[in-house]
Amino acid sequence: MKKFLALLLSVALLIGVVVSYQPAVEAQAPIRVLIDGQPMTLQVAPVMRNGRLLVPFRALFEAFGATVGWQDATNTVTGELGGTTISLVIGRNAAVVSGRNVTLDVAPLIIAGRTLVPLRFVAENLGAEVTWSETAQTVTIIRPVAMRRTRIADSPFSQRLATYANQDAFISPAELKMLMDNNEPNVVVIGVLNPTAALNPLSPVRSPIAGSFTVWRGDYSGTNSTLAVSPLISGMASTQEVMENLLSRAGATPSSMIVVYAEGAMHDAARFMWQIRQLGHRDVRYLDGGLNAWQAGNFPTRNFARLVEQPVISAYRSPNFNPSVNNVNINQVVHALNNPREWVVIDTRSADEFNGRPSGSSRGAYGMGRLVGSVHIEWVTVNAADRTLRPRAEIAATFAEVIRGRRVIVFCQSGVRSSHTQMVLTDVLGHADVYNYDGSWVEWSFVASEFGATHVPVALRQQVLTLTEQWTDNRGELR
Repeated sequence: MKKFLALLLSVALLIGVVVSYQPAVEAQAPIRVLIDGQPMTLQVAPVMRNGRLLVPFRALFEAFGATVGWQDATNTVTGELGGTTISLVIGRNAAVVSGRNVTLDVAPLIIAGRTLVPLRFVAENLGAEVTWSETAQTVTIIRPVAMRRTRIADSPFSQRLATYANQDAFISPAELKMLMDNNEPNVVVIGVLNPTAALNPLSPVRSPIAGSFTVWRGDYSGTNSTLAVSPLISGMASTQEVMENLLSRAGATPSSMIVVYAEGAMHDAARFMWQIRQLGHRDVRYLDGGLNAWQAGNFPTRNFARLVEQPVISAYRSPNFNPSVNNVNINQVVHALNNPREWVVIDTRSADEFNGRPSGSSRGAYGMGRLVGSVHIEWVTVNAADRTLRPRAEIAATFAEVIRGRRVIVFCQSGVRSSHTQMVLTDVLGHADVYNYDGSWVEWSFVASEFGATHVPVALRQQVLTLTEQWTDNRGELR
């Protein structure tokens, strides 16, 4: 009997252990929602239904600056922003977007007295980009660039920028200062400034914008471009990895507002902006007037801080890297010159360079000359005396007849000055299909030169020589 009771007790204990044991289950991280890199404050936690995330409607709409409405009789929520109106009914898989009926994957619902709506549907219909990371359990929303527009109503500077075709590509010093004073999150400011000039105690470059970092040409350009006709060509855009590393040192994310500026003639800021756009970055802005206008406004400055010397503080990854964005190679330039009814090639160099004469800006080429059929409009013609951009109407008067009805390629010595013209034609005038020839005269003269003859296809060199005039070969010497 005692043996039986002992056995019964042992079995009971074993059953208790088995029942009480449950394998450890890793707790799932709560879902986070980031808007332009900043956490979204929600009164009710996000809910996943049928693979769709729902969040409180008021918090979502107001994050976009939309006007929110509620119709109690029909259980309908509405949000209105600009010309877009979104209406959703609780419990119904249907919505109305600006008068258009749309079927929803999941219906809005009420939890703990809060109305939740499909996040992706609302955000994308308000013009945002939405991505989901399963690993991080995070939704990232990048709002339209225009939503971070900063204009000062009574400022003639702001009023001029507002007339540009893509006004959100530009920002004034006072507007940037206002963002800084308001502690606007996720704003990165980078100056393209020559560190050698900063050695001069009288140079304005010694005092960059407070809170900004600085880069110079060698930090983001070099050799081995995938678009170059030869790896010997220098000065072309660096790799995706180089650009991502720089922006990671600045603490940038794909949702950052990146403001670029320069000192003097401003073309280096436009060049850096052009390369950031190749990453697929949406919000990059040119500080009109650059460091000169910033210092003229007596706004705060700092000591020189090279970006390449900073630690990596974010993990910037290109949203959509494409080195061909707003860019052409030498074969495309040859095609354009042979098709003048469809294309126009604009030489943005100085008059001396265009006429085959040496100048301070022609260093690094393999010869002097110009492209047959190209039109000369020097890039600085768009700048006012104070180095800000001229009014849109004045710029249009300079280019209208040349570019009307045609695609445009711009070039200079090394694709820096011409990137400024590319920006102006695209973002000030709104002209479609404007491309910067990154290789520019450095690559073109390399192909035409005797030095380059053994490094390029014979047929290409013959085409280039045919399309070159006022030519003087440097005989292998870089000048």
